[in-house]
Amino acid sequence: GFDNAPRSLPVTKEQITAEIKYQASIAPFRLMLKNGQISTEDYRVIDTILTEKYLPVFVQFIPPN
Repeated sequence: GFDNAPRSLPVTKEQITAEIKYQASIAPFRLMLKNGQISTEDYRVIDTILTEKYLPVFVQFIPPN
């Protein structure tokens, strides 16, 4: 059944702030990756650090390209 489906919880102001900070922080690295200035591996390391720092809510839905 659907009993085990994750429930979507309301997003708090703090989570939205964290999301915005994460997106602003990762954006230049996305561009660098796209331009070939950093490797996919470099990008993954940076993304991991920023994800742990900001704990963004929606990050898993945003592809890095």
